Amino acid sequence: MGGSPLDALDSVPGGDGFDQLTRRVVAVALVGLALRVALLGGRVSHFDEGRVAWWSMHFLDTGQFEYRYIIHGPLVQHVNKFVFGVVGPSDFTMRLFVALVGAALPLSALLFREHLAHDEVLGVAAFLAVNPLLVYYSRFFRSTLLVAAFSLVAFGLLVRAADERSFRYVHGAVVLVAFAFTAKENAVVYLLCWAGASALVVDHLLFRTGSEESGVDWLVDRFPDEDDRSRYRSRLGRYVGHVVLAVVLFVAVAFYFYAPRSPAPDAVGLWQGLTNPTQFPTVVDRTVADVVDGFEYWFGGSTEPGCDKENLVDGYLCYLGRSLETLRDYALPMMVLSVVGFVTERYARPEARLLVLFAAYWGFVSVLGYPLGTDIYGGWIMVNALIPLAVPAGVGLALVARWVRDSLDDDAVSFALAALVVVLVTGLVATSLVTGVYTNPTGDDNTMAQYAQPADDFRPAMGVLGDRAPDHEGPDVLFVGERYVRESPRRDGLEPLCTSISKTLPLHWYVTMHDATGDCARTTEGASETLGSTDPIVVVAPASHSDDLDPMLEGYERHDARLRTRGSEAVFYVDRRADTTGG
Repeated sequence: MGGSPLDALDSVPGGDGFDQLTRRVVAVALVGLALRVALLGGRVSHFDEGRVAWWSMHFLDTGQFEYRYIIHGPLVQHVNKFVFGVVGPSDFTMRLFVALVGAALPLSALLFREHLAHDEVLGVAAFLAVNPLLVYYSRFFRSTLLVAAFSLVAFGLLVRAADERSFRYVHGAVVLVAFAFTAKENAVVYLLCWAGASALVVDHLLFRTGSEESGVDWLVDRFPDEDDRSRYRSRLGRYVGHVVLAVVLFVAVAFYFYAPRSPAPDAVGLWQGLTNPTQFPTVVDRTVADVVDGFEYWFGGSTEPGCDKENLVDGYLCYLGRSLETLRDYALPMMVLSVVGFVTERYARPEARLLVLFAAYWGFVSVLGYPLGTDIYGGWIMVNALIPLAVPAGVGLALVARWVRDSLDDDAVSFALAALVVVLVTGLVATSLVTGVYTNPTGDDNTMAQYAQPADDFRPAMGVLGDRAPDHEGPDVLFVGERYVRESPRRDGLEPLCTSISKTLPLHWYVTMHDATGDCARTTEGASETLGSTDPIVVVAPASHSDDLDPMLEGYERHDARLRTRGSEAVFYVDRRADTTGG
Protein backbone atom coordinates (compact mmCIF):
# COMPACT_ATOMS: atom_id res chain seq x y z
CA MET A 1 0.00 0.00 0.00
CA GLY A 2 1.05 3.63 -0.47
CA GLY A 3 2.06 6.08 2.22
CA SER A 4 -0.53 6.72 4.90
CA PRO A 5 -1.92 10.08 6.03
CA LEU A 6 -0.12 9.65 9.35
CA ASP A 7 3.21 9.27 7.57
CA ALA A 8 2.51 12.21 5.32
CA LEU A 9 1.75 14.48 8.29
CA ASP A 10 5.44 14.40 9.18
CA SER A 11 6.43 16.42 6.13
CA VAL A 12 6.68 20.22 6.04
CA PRO A 13 4.43 22.06 3.54
CA GLY A 14 5.46 24.70 1.08
CA GLY A 15 3.73 28.06 0.60
CA ASP A 16 1.26 29.02 -2.10
CA GLY A 17 2.45 32.60 -2.37
CA PHE A 18 0.44 35.82 -2.49
CA ASP A 19 -1.27 34.96 -5.75
CA GLN A 20 -4.23 36.48 -7.56
CA LEU A 21 -6.81 34.49 -5.58
CA THR A 22 -5.26 35.58 -2.30
CA ARG A 23 -5.30 39.23 -3.37
CA ARG A 24 -8.96 38.98 -4.31
CA VAL A 25 -9.91 37.36 -1.01
CA VAL A 26 -7.96 40.04 0.85
CA ALA A 27 -9.92 42.69 -1.09
CA VAL A 28 -13.17 41.02 -0.05
CA ALA A 29 -11.98 40.97 3.57
CA LEU A 30 -11.20 44.69 3.39
CA VAL A 31 -14.78 45.33 2.25
CA GLY A 32 -15.94 43.28 5.24
CA LEU A 33 -13.69 45.34 7.52
CA ALA A 34 -15.18 48.58 6.27
CA LEU A 35 -18.72 47.26 6.82
CA ARG A 36 -17.86 46.31 10.39
CA VAL A 37 -16.01 49.37 11.65
CA ALA A 38 -18.18 52.01 9.97
CA LEU A 39 -20.38 53.61 12.65
CA LEU A 40 -19.38 50.78 14.98
CA GLY A 41 -20.29 52.80 18.05
CA GLY A 42 -23.54 54.09 16.57
CA ARG A 43 -25.88 51.59 18.23
CA VAL A 44 -26.64 51.97 21.92
CA SER A 45 -25.40 49.05 24.02
CA HIS A 46 -27.51 45.89 24.35
CA PHE A 47 -28.19 44.40 27.81
CA ASP A 48 -25.57 41.66 27.30
CA GLU A 49 -23.01 44.04 25.84
CA GLY A 50 -23.33 46.37 28.80
CA ARG A 51 -23.03 43.56 31.32
CA VAL A 52 -19.87 42.01 29.87
CA ALA A 53 -18.32 45.43 29.21
CA TRP A 54 -18.93 46.36 32.86
CA TRP A 55 -17.10 43.25 34.04
CA SER A 56 -14.25 44.01 31.65
CA MET A 57 -13.92 47.45 33.23
CA HIS A 58 -14.11 45.87 36.68
CA PHE A 59 -11.18 43.64 35.73
CA LEU A 60 -9.22 46.67 34.53
CA ASP A 61 -10.01 48.82 37.56
CA THR A 62 -9.51 46.20 40.28
CA GLY A 63 -7.26 43.52 38.78
CA GLN A 64 -9.78 40.92 39.96
CA PHE A 65 -11.22 38.32 37.65
CA GLU A 66 -13.07 35.03 37.93
CA TYR A 67 -15.02 33.00 35.41
CA ARG A 68 -18.70 33.94 35.63
CA TYR A 69 -20.56 31.49 33.48
CA ILE A 70 -23.67 33.66 33.31
CA ILE A 71 -21.77 36.02 30.98
CA HIS A 72 -20.20 33.10 29.06
CA GLY A 73 -16.53 32.57 28.27
CA PRO A 74 -13.77 34.76 29.73
CA LEU A 75 -11.88 35.60 26.52
CA VAL A 76 -13.58 38.92 25.76
CA GLN A 77 -13.03 40.20 29.30
CA HIS A 78 -9.29 39.63 29.00
CA VAL A 79 -9.13 41.24 25.57
CA ASN A 80 -11.27 44.24 26.43
CA LYS A 81 -9.41 44.83 29.67
CA PHE A 82 -6.40 45.48 27.46
CA VAL A 83 -8.37 47.48 24.86
CA PHE A 84 -10.01 49.71 27.47
CA GLY A 85 -6.67 50.22 29.19
CA VAL A 86 -5.00 51.36 25.96
CA VAL A 87 -7.67 53.40 24.14
CA GLY A 88 -10.35 53.87 26.80
CA PRO A 89 -13.92 52.56 27.17
CA SER A 90 -16.61 53.37 24.62
CA ASP A 91 -19.22 51.56 22.58
CA PHE A 92 -16.78 51.59 19.66
CA THR A 93 -13.83 50.10 21.54
CA MET A 94 -16.13 47.64 23.31
CA ARG A 95 -17.06 46.04 19.97
CA LEU A 96 -13.74 46.44 18.19
CA PHE A 97 -12.27 42.99 18.94
CA VAL A 98 -15.33 41.11 17.71
CA ALA A 99 -15.50 43.36 14.63
CA LEU A 100 -11.87 42.64 13.73
CA VAL A 101 -12.34 38.89 14.11
CA GLY A 102 -15.44 39.04 11.92
CA ALA A 103 -13.59 41.14 9.36
CA ALA A 104 -10.74 38.62 9.17
CA LEU A 105 -13.10 35.65 8.79
CA PRO A 106 -13.32 35.82 4.94
CA LEU A 107 -9.59 35.05 4.82
CA SER A 108 -10.39 31.57 6.16
CA ALA A 109 -11.84 30.71 2.74
CA LEU A 110 -8.25 30.34 1.51
CA LEU A 111 -7.84 27.30 3.74
CA PHE A 112 -10.21 25.42 1.42
CA ARG A 113 -8.52 26.35 -1.86
CA GLU A 114 -7.34 22.79 -2.52
CA HIS A 115 -10.95 21.58 -2.59
CA LEU A 116 -12.81 24.49 -4.20
CA ALA A 117 -12.48 26.33 -7.48
CA HIS A 118 -11.23 29.91 -7.30
CA ASP A 119 -14.67 31.40 -7.91
CA GLU A 120 -16.08 29.16 -5.15
CA VAL A 121 -13.41 30.36 -2.70
CA LEU A 122 -14.37 33.93 -3.54
CA GLY A 123 -18.02 33.04 -3.03
CA VAL A 124 -17.30 31.68 0.44
CA ALA A 125 -15.31 34.81 1.31
CA ALA A 126 -18.06 37.06 -0.04
CA PHE A 127 -20.78 35.52 2.12
CA LEU A 128 -18.58 35.67 5.22
CA ALA A 129 -17.86 39.32 4.48
CA VAL A 130 -21.23 40.81 3.54
CA ASN A 131 -24.05 38.62 4.86
CA PRO A 132 -26.15 41.08 6.92
CA LEU A 133 -26.64 38.77 9.90
CA LEU A 134 -22.90 38.04 10.14
CA VAL A 135 -22.11 41.74 9.78
CA TYR A 136 -24.65 42.67 12.47
CA TYR A 137 -23.25 40.25 15.02
CA SER A 138 -19.67 41.13 14.10
CA ARG A 139 -20.66 44.58 15.39
CA PHE A 140 -22.04 43.15 18.62
CA PHE A 141 -20.04 42.59 21.81
CA ARG A 142 -21.01 38.98 22.24
CA SER A 143 -18.98 35.77 21.95
CA THR A 144 -21.20 33.87 19.48
CA LEU A 145 -19.35 35.21 16.43
CA LEU A 146 -16.02 34.43 18.10
CA VAL A 147 -16.72 30.76 18.85
CA ALA A 148 -18.10 30.26 15.34
CA ALA A 149 -15.12 31.99 13.71
CA PHE A 150 -12.51 30.11 15.73
CA SER A 151 -14.25 26.82 14.98
CA LEU A 152 -14.40 27.46 11.24
CA VAL A 153 -10.71 28.38 11.12
CA ALA A 154 -9.83 25.34 13.24
CA PHE A 155 -11.75 23.15 10.81
CA GLY A 156 -9.96 24.81 7.91
CA LEU A 157 -6.58 24.14 9.53
CA LEU A 158 -7.48 20.47 9.89
CA VAL A 159 -8.39 20.40 6.20
CA ARG A 160 -5.08 22.08 5.45
CA ALA A 161 -3.26 19.53 7.61
CA ALA A 162 -4.69 16.75 5.45
CA ASP A 163 -3.87 18.65 2.27
CA GLU A 164 -0.29 19.57 3.12
CA ARG A 165 0.49 16.71 5.49
CA SER A 166 1.77 18.81 8.37
CA PHE A 167 1.20 18.43 12.09
CA ARG A 168 1.72 22.15 12.60
CA TYR A 169 -1.76 22.77 11.19
CA VAL A 170 -3.16 20.20 13.63
CA HIS A 171 -1.60 22.07 16.54
CA GLY A 172 -2.90 25.36 15.16
CA ALA A 173 -6.38 23.85 15.03
CA VAL A 174 -6.07 22.69 18.65
CA VAL A 175 -5.15 26.22 19.75
CA LEU A 176 -8.13 27.65 17.84
CA VAL A 177 -10.48 25.09 19.42
CA ALA A 178 -9.11 26.10 22.82
CA PHE A 179 -9.85 29.75 21.99
CA ALA A 180 -13.36 28.70 20.98
CA PHE A 181 -13.83 27.12 24.42
CA THR A 182 -12.60 30.31 26.10
CA ALA A 183 -15.03 32.35 24.00
CA LYS A 184 -18.22 30.42 24.78
CA GLU A 185 -19.27 27.13 26.25
CA ASN A 186 -21.18 25.98 23.18
CA ALA A 187 -17.82 25.10 21.59
CA VAL A 188 -18.77 21.63 22.86
CA VAL A 189 -21.69 21.65 20.42
CA TYR A 190 -19.30 22.35 17.55
CA LEU A 191 -17.37 19.18 18.34
CA LEU A 192 -20.65 17.26 18.36
CA CYS A 193 -21.61 18.80 15.00
CA TRP A 194 -18.24 17.76 13.60
CA ALA A 195 -18.74 14.22 14.86
CA GLY A 196 -22.19 14.04 13.29
CA ALA A 197 -21.03 15.51 9.97
CA SER A 198 -18.09 13.09 9.95
CA ALA A 199 -20.48 10.17 10.43
CA LEU A 200 -22.59 11.31 7.47
CA VAL A 201 -19.49 11.75 5.31
CA VAL A 202 -18.30 8.25 6.23
CA ASP A 203 -21.74 6.91 5.35
CA HIS A 204 -21.45 8.67 1.99
CA LEU A 205 -18.09 6.99 1.38
CA LEU A 206 -19.33 3.55 2.40
CA PHE A 207 -22.51 3.70 0.33
CA ARG A 208 -21.05 2.38 -2.93
CA THR A 209 -24.04 2.50 -5.29
CA GLY A 210 -23.15 1.21 -8.78
CA SER A 211 -19.70 0.05 -7.73
CA GLU A 212 -18.46 -3.52 -7.83
CA GLU A 213 -16.68 -2.83 -4.54
CA SER A 214 -18.86 -2.84 -1.43
CA GLY A 215 -18.47 -0.29 1.31
CA VAL A 216 -16.99 -2.94 3.59
CA ASP A 217 -14.47 -3.91 0.91
CA TRP A 218 -13.54 -0.27 0.40
CA LEU A 219 -12.97 0.13 4.13
CA VAL A 220 -10.94 -3.07 4.47
CA ASP A 221 -8.68 -2.03 1.61
CA ARG A 222 -7.73 1.06 3.58
CA PHE A 223 -6.59 -0.74 6.69
CA PRO A 224 -2.78 -0.65 7.00
CA ASP A 225 -0.90 -3.78 6.02
CA GLU A 226 1.91 -5.34 8.05
CA ASP A 227 4.58 -3.04 6.62
CA ASP A 228 2.50 0.02 7.47
CA ARG A 229 1.81 -1.25 10.97
CA SER A 230 5.50 -1.84 11.51
CA ARG A 231 6.30 1.69 10.39
CA TYR A 232 3.63 3.10 12.69
CA ARG A 233 5.08 1.22 15.65
CA SER A 234 8.53 2.62 14.91
CA ARG A 235 7.08 6.15 14.90
CA LEU A 236 4.72 5.67 17.82
CA GLY A 237 6.81 7.90 20.05
CA ARG A 238 6.58 10.76 17.57
CA TYR A 239 2.82 10.44 17.28
CA VAL A 240 2.40 10.24 21.05
CA GLY A 241 4.55 13.35 21.35
CA HIS A 242 2.24 15.24 19.00
CA VAL A 243 -0.80 14.11 20.98
CA VAL A 244 0.81 15.23 24.24
CA LEU A 245 1.77 18.58 22.71
CA ALA A 246 -1.80 19.08 21.46
CA VAL A 247 -3.20 18.37 24.93
CA VAL A 248 -0.68 20.73 26.54
CA LEU A 249 -1.53 23.51 24.10
CA PHE A 250 -5.27 23.14 24.69
CA VAL A 251 -4.95 23.04 28.48
CA ALA A 252 -2.48 25.94 28.58
CA VAL A 253 -4.71 28.25 26.56
CA ALA A 254 -7.87 27.30 28.44
CA PHE A 255 -6.18 27.51 31.85
CA TYR A 256 -4.69 30.92 31.15
CA PHE A 257 -8.06 32.49 30.37
CA TYR A 258 -10.21 30.63 32.93
CA ALA A 259 -7.84 30.92 35.91
CA PRO A 260 -8.81 33.59 38.48
CA ARG A 261 -6.83 36.79 38.98
CA SER A 262 -6.36 38.96 42.04
CA PRO A 263 -3.88 41.69 43.01
CA ALA A 264 -3.84 40.51 46.64
CA PRO A 265 -0.56 38.64 47.39
CA ASP A 266 -2.28 35.93 49.44
CA ALA A 267 -5.27 35.43 47.07
CA VAL A 268 -5.92 32.43 44.85
CA GLY A 269 -4.86 33.65 41.43
CA LEU A 270 -2.88 32.70 38.35
CA TRP A 271 0.16 34.85 39.05
CA GLN A 272 0.29 33.81 42.71
CA GLY A 273 0.25 30.18 41.60
CA LEU A 274 3.01 30.70 39.03
CA THR A 275 5.29 32.62 41.41
CA ASN A 276 4.62 30.31 44.36
CA PRO A 277 4.55 26.67 43.19
CA THR A 278 3.02 25.52 46.47
CA GLN A 279 -0.11 27.53 45.60
CA PHE A 280 -0.37 26.24 42.04
CA PRO A 281 -2.47 23.14 42.90
CA THR A 282 -4.96 25.41 44.69
CA VAL A 283 -5.25 27.62 41.61
CA VAL A 284 -5.79 24.55 39.43
CA ASP A 285 -8.48 23.20 41.77
CA ARG A 286 -10.27 26.56 41.82
CA THR A 287 -10.14 26.89 38.04
CA VAL A 288 -11.38 23.36 37.42
CA ALA A 289 -14.21 23.82 39.92
CA ASP A 290 -15.28 27.08 38.23
CA VAL A 291 -15.25 25.50 34.79
CA VAL A 292 -17.18 22.43 35.94
CA ASP A 293 -19.81 24.62 37.59
CA GLY A 294 -20.18 26.70 34.45
CA PHE A 295 -20.48 23.81 32.02
CA GLU A 296 -22.88 21.99 34.33
CA TYR A 297 -25.03 25.12 34.41
CA TRP A 298 -25.22 25.37 30.63
CA PHE A 299 -25.44 21.67 29.80
CA GLY A 300 -26.51 19.82 32.92
CA GLY A 301 -29.80 21.50 33.74
CA SER A 302 -33.26 20.60 32.57
CA THR A 303 -34.49 22.13 29.33
CA GLU A 304 -37.24 24.71 29.68
CA PRO A 305 -39.89 25.02 26.97
CA GLY A 306 -39.18 28.70 26.45
CA CYS A 307 -40.87 31.11 24.02
CA ASP A 308 -43.79 31.37 26.47
CA LYS A 309 -44.87 27.82 25.62
CA GLU A 310 -45.99 25.08 27.97
CA ASN A 311 -44.09 22.16 26.48
CA LEU A 312 -40.74 21.52 24.83
CA VAL A 313 -42.12 20.76 21.35
CA ASP A 314 -44.12 23.97 21.13
CA GLY A 315 -41.20 25.95 22.52
CA TYR A 316 -38.85 24.44 19.96
CA LEU A 317 -41.21 25.12 17.07
CA CYS A 318 -41.59 28.70 18.26
CA TYR A 319 -37.83 29.29 18.41
CA LEU A 320 -37.31 27.49 15.10
CA GLY A 321 -39.98 29.64 13.48
CA ARG A 322 -38.36 32.82 14.75
CA SER A 323 -34.95 31.61 13.56
CA LEU A 324 -36.31 30.90 10.09
CA GLU A 325 -37.93 34.33 10.08
CA THR A 326 -34.57 35.95 10.83
CA LEU A 327 -32.89 33.89 8.10
CA ARG A 328 -35.65 34.89 5.67
CA ASP A 329 -35.17 38.57 6.45
CA TYR A 330 -31.38 38.76 6.53
CA ALA A 331 -29.89 35.61 4.99
CA LEU A 332 -32.32 34.43 2.32
CA PRO A 333 -29.87 34.55 -0.63
CA MET A 334 -27.25 32.72 1.40
CA MET A 335 -29.67 30.04 2.54
CA VAL A 336 -31.08 29.46 -0.95
CA LEU A 337 -27.63 29.26 -2.51
CA SER A 338 -26.38 26.93 0.24
CA VAL A 339 -29.18 24.52 -0.68
CA VAL A 340 -28.34 24.93 -4.37
CA GLY A 341 -24.68 24.30 -3.68
CA PHE A 342 -25.35 21.23 -1.54
CA VAL A 343 -27.90 19.66 -3.90
CA THR A 344 -25.63 20.22 -6.87
CA GLU A 345 -22.66 18.79 -5.02
CA ARG A 346 -24.54 15.78 -3.69
CA TYR A 347 -26.51 14.80 -6.76
CA ALA A 348 -25.08 16.51 -9.86
CA ARG A 349 -21.36 15.79 -9.57
CA PRO A 350 -19.78 12.44 -10.49
CA GLU A 351 -17.84 12.55 -7.23
CA ALA A 352 -19.04 14.86 -4.50
CA ARG A 353 -16.42 16.82 -2.57
CA LEU A 354 -16.41 15.80 1.08
CA LEU A 355 -15.58 19.32 2.26
CA VAL A 356 -18.79 20.73 0.81
CA LEU A 357 -20.91 17.88 2.19
CA PHE A 358 -19.32 18.17 5.64
CA ALA A 359 -19.91 21.94 5.87
CA ALA A 360 -23.49 21.56 4.62
CA TYR A 361 -24.32 18.85 7.16
CA TRP A 362 -22.72 20.95 9.90
CA GLY A 363 -24.68 24.05 8.95
CA PHE A 364 -28.09 22.54 8.24
CA VAL A 365 -28.16 20.58 11.49
CA SER A 366 -27.24 23.81 13.32
CA VAL A 367 -30.28 25.55 11.82
CA LEU A 368 -32.49 22.79 13.21
CA GLY A 369 -30.59 22.14 16.44
CA TYR A 370 -29.77 25.49 18.00
CA PRO A 371 -33.41 26.52 18.56
CA LEU A 372 -33.72 23.41 20.74
CA GLY A 373 -30.87 24.45 23.03
CA THR A 374 -31.76 28.11 23.54
CA ASP A 375 -33.74 29.53 26.46
CA ILE A 376 -34.06 33.15 25.32
CA TYR A 377 -34.32 33.88 21.63
CA GLY A 378 -31.67 35.93 19.88
CA GLY A 379 -30.89 36.03 16.19
CA TRP A 380 -27.26 35.40 17.08
CA ILE A 381 -27.90 31.66 17.35
CA MET A 382 -28.10 31.50 13.55
CA VAL A 383 -24.50 32.73 13.33
CA ASN A 384 -23.58 29.18 14.35
CA ALA A 385 -25.30 27.86 11.22
CA LEU A 386 -24.44 30.54 8.68
CA ILE A 387 -20.68 30.38 9.08
CA PRO A 388 -20.34 26.73 7.97
CA LEU A 389 -23.10 27.22 5.37
CA ALA A 390 -20.88 29.82 3.69
CA VAL A 391 -19.07 26.88 2.04
CA PRO A 392 -22.02 25.35 0.13
CA ALA A 393 -23.41 28.87 -0.40
CA GLY A 394 -20.12 29.87 -2.02
CA VAL A 395 -20.42 26.85 -4.32
CA GLY A 396 -23.97 27.90 -5.19
CA LEU A 397 -22.91 31.50 -5.83
CA ALA A 398 -20.17 30.31 -8.18
CA LEU A 399 -22.76 28.27 -10.09
CA VAL A 400 -24.89 31.37 -10.53
CA ALA A 401 -21.86 33.40 -11.63
CA ARG A 402 -21.00 30.79 -14.26
CA TRP A 403 -24.60 30.76 -15.42
CA VAL A 404 -24.52 34.54 -15.83
CA ARG A 405 -21.23 34.35 -17.72
CA ASP A 406 -22.48 31.62 -20.02
CA SER A 407 -25.77 33.45 -20.63
CA LEU A 408 -23.89 36.24 -22.39
CA ASP A 409 -23.49 33.92 -25.36
CA ASP A 410 -26.99 32.42 -25.13
CA ASP A 411 -30.42 33.71 -26.05
CA ALA A 412 -31.99 36.83 -24.59
CA VAL A 413 -34.31 34.86 -22.31
CA SER A 414 -31.43 33.08 -20.59
CA PHE A 415 -29.57 36.35 -20.15
CA ALA A 416 -32.68 38.07 -18.72
CA LEU A 417 -33.22 35.29 -16.19
CA ALA A 418 -29.59 35.36 -15.14
CA ALA A 419 -29.64 39.13 -14.79
CA LEU A 420 -32.83 38.94 -12.72
CA VAL A 421 -31.20 36.47 -10.31
CA VAL A 422 -28.15 38.73 -9.91
CA VAL A 423 -30.32 41.78 -9.27
CA LEU A 424 -32.43 39.92 -6.71
CA VAL A 425 -29.44 38.53 -4.80
CA THR A 426 -27.54 41.82 -4.84
CA GLY A 427 -30.61 43.87 -4.00
CA LEU A 428 -31.68 41.68 -1.09
CA VAL A 429 -28.20 41.69 0.46
CA ALA A 430 -27.72 45.44 0.01
CA THR A 431 -31.18 46.33 1.32
CA SER A 432 -30.83 44.06 4.33
CA LEU A 433 -27.40 45.49 5.11
CA VAL A 434 -28.52 49.10 4.96
CA THR A 435 -31.77 48.73 6.88
CA GLY A 436 -30.92 45.94 9.31
CA VAL A 437 -27.37 46.91 10.23
CA TYR A 438 -27.17 50.69 9.84
CA THR A 439 -30.43 52.61 9.55
CA ASN A 440 -32.65 50.47 11.79
CA PRO A 441 -30.41 48.35 14.05
CA THR A 442 -32.64 48.67 17.13
CA GLY A 443 -36.17 48.61 15.72
CA ASP A 444 -38.81 46.19 16.94
CA ASP A 445 -39.37 45.11 13.32
CA ASN A 446 -35.68 44.16 12.98
CA THR A 447 -35.60 40.42 13.74
CA MET A 448 -31.87 40.62 14.47
CA ALA A 449 -32.50 43.10 17.30
CA GLN A 450 -33.04 40.98 20.39
CA TYR A 451 -35.61 42.16 22.96
CA ALA A 452 -32.99 43.43 25.43
CA GLN A 453 -31.70 45.92 22.85
CA PRO A 454 -32.75 49.47 23.80
CA ALA A 455 -34.92 50.95 21.08
CA ASP A 456 -33.92 54.55 21.80
CA ASP A 457 -30.57 56.21 22.28
CA PHE A 458 -30.34 57.59 25.80
CA ARG A 459 -26.60 58.26 25.55
CA PRO A 460 -26.94 62.04 25.17
CA ALA A 461 -28.47 62.09 28.65
CA MET A 462 -25.89 59.75 30.18
CA GLY A 463 -23.06 61.41 28.26
CA VAL A 464 -23.40 64.53 30.41
CA LEU A 465 -21.74 62.51 33.17
CA GLY A 466 -18.46 62.68 31.27
CA ASP A 467 -18.50 66.48 31.44
CA ARG A 468 -19.34 66.84 35.12
CA ALA A 469 -17.30 69.06 37.38
CA PRO A 470 -14.51 67.15 39.13
CA ASP A 471 -15.63 68.46 42.53
CA HIS A 472 -19.25 67.39 42.13
CA GLU A 473 -20.50 66.09 45.47
CA GLY A 474 -22.99 63.30 46.07
CA PRO A 475 -24.19 60.66 43.60
CA ASP A 476 -23.89 61.51 39.93
CA VAL A 477 -26.89 59.32 38.96
CA LEU A 478 -30.02 58.65 40.97
CA PHE A 479 -32.22 55.65 40.10
CA VAL A 480 -35.82 55.97 41.26
CA GLY A 481 -38.69 53.51 41.60
CA GLU A 482 -39.35 49.97 42.81
CA ARG A 483 -38.95 48.64 39.26
CA TYR A 484 -35.35 49.84 39.12
CA VAL A 485 -34.37 49.62 42.78
CA ARG A 486 -33.92 46.50 44.93
CA GLU A 487 -35.28 46.19 48.46
CA SER A 488 -31.78 45.46 49.67
CA PRO A 489 -28.50 46.05 47.84
CA ARG A 490 -26.50 43.17 46.37
CA ARG A 491 -23.28 42.22 48.14
CA ASP A 492 -21.19 42.65 44.99
CA GLY A 493 -21.45 42.90 41.23
CA LEU A 494 -22.58 45.66 38.93
CA GLU A 495 -22.59 49.12 40.52
CA PRO A 496 -24.68 50.69 41.81
CA LEU A 497 -25.50 47.68 43.96
CA CYS A 498 -28.95 49.03 44.80
CA THR A 499 -30.25 48.63 41.25
CA SER A 500 -32.17 45.74 39.69
CA ILE A 501 -29.83 44.49 36.97
CA SER A 502 -32.52 42.91 34.80
CA LYS A 503 -34.40 46.20 34.57
CA THR A 504 -31.60 48.77 34.41
CA LEU A 505 -28.88 47.23 32.25
CA PRO A 506 -27.12 48.51 30.16
CA LEU A 507 -27.14 51.75 32.17
CA HIS A 508 -24.46 50.36 34.51
CA TRP A 509 -22.03 50.30 31.59
CA TYR A 510 -22.53 54.00 30.90
CA VAL A 511 -22.22 54.92 34.57
CA THR A 512 -18.92 53.03 34.71
CA MET A 513 -17.73 54.29 31.32
CA HIS A 514 -17.91 57.84 32.66
CA ASP A 515 -16.43 56.85 36.05
CA ALA A 516 -19.58 58.10 37.75
CA THR A 517 -21.29 57.13 41.01
CA GLY A 518 -24.90 56.12 41.60
CA ASP A 519 -27.52 55.91 44.32
CA CYS A 520 -31.13 54.76 44.58
CA ALA A 521 -34.53 55.72 45.93
CA ARG A 522 -37.32 53.14 45.83
CA THR A 523 -40.07 55.77 46.03
CA THR A 524 -40.59 59.28 44.73
CA GLU A 525 -40.81 60.42 48.35
CA GLY A 526 -37.35 58.99 48.94
CA ALA A 527 -36.16 60.69 45.80
CA SER A 528 -37.46 64.00 47.10
CA GLU A 529 -35.45 63.56 50.30
CA THR A 530 -32.31 62.69 48.34
CA LEU A 531 -32.77 65.66 46.03
CA GLY A 532 -33.11 67.90 49.05
CA SER A 533 -29.60 67.04 50.20
CA THR A 534 -27.76 66.29 46.95
CA ASP A 535 -27.82 67.38 43.32
CA PRO A 536 -27.49 64.33 41.07
CA ILE A 537 -26.63 65.21 37.49
CA VAL A 538 -28.93 62.54 36.01
CA VAL A 539 -32.11 61.05 37.48
CA VAL A 540 -33.47 57.86 35.89
CA ALA A 541 -36.92 56.39 36.57
CA PRO A 542 -39.68 54.38 34.90
CA ALA A 543 -41.92 56.60 32.82
CA SER A 544 -44.82 55.79 35.18
CA HIS A 545 -43.15 58.01 37.82
CA SER A 546 -42.85 61.04 35.57
CA ASP A 547 -45.99 62.76 36.88
CA ASP A 548 -44.51 62.81 40.39
CA LEU A 549 -40.95 63.62 39.32
CA ASP A 550 -41.65 66.38 36.81
CA PRO A 551 -42.64 68.98 39.46
CA MET A 552 -39.67 68.26 41.71
CA LEU A 553 -37.18 68.31 38.81
CA GLU A 554 -38.18 71.56 37.15
CA GLY A 555 -34.56 72.57 36.66
CA TYR A 556 -33.84 69.37 34.77
CA GLU A 557 -34.24 68.60 31.08
CA ARG A 558 -36.35 65.51 30.41
CA HIS A 559 -35.56 62.77 27.89
CA ASP A 560 -37.76 59.75 27.18
CA ALA A 561 -36.32 56.43 25.99
CA ARG A 562 -37.19 52.76 25.81
CA LEU A 563 -34.68 50.43 27.46
CA ARG A 564 -35.85 47.48 25.34
CA THR A 565 -36.96 47.06 21.73
CA ARG A 566 -40.52 47.68 22.91
CA GLY A 567 -41.95 48.88 26.19
CA SER A 568 -39.74 49.52 29.25
CA GLU A 569 -40.22 53.27 28.89
CA ALA A 570 -37.85 55.29 31.04
CA VAL A 571 -37.37 58.99 31.74
CA PHE A 572 -33.97 60.64 32.08
CA TYR A 573 -33.73 64.00 33.84
CA VAL A 574 -30.51 65.91 33.15
CA ASP A 575 -29.49 68.84 35.35
CA ARG A 576 -28.55 71.51 32.86
CA ARG A 577 -28.20 74.09 35.63
CA ALA A 578 -25.19 72.37 37.13
CA ASP A 579 -21.68 73.42 36.13
CA THR A 580 -20.73 70.23 34.30
CA THR A 581 -17.61 71.71 32.70
CA GLY A 582 -15.73 72.35 35.89
CA GLY A 583 -15.05 75.91 34.63
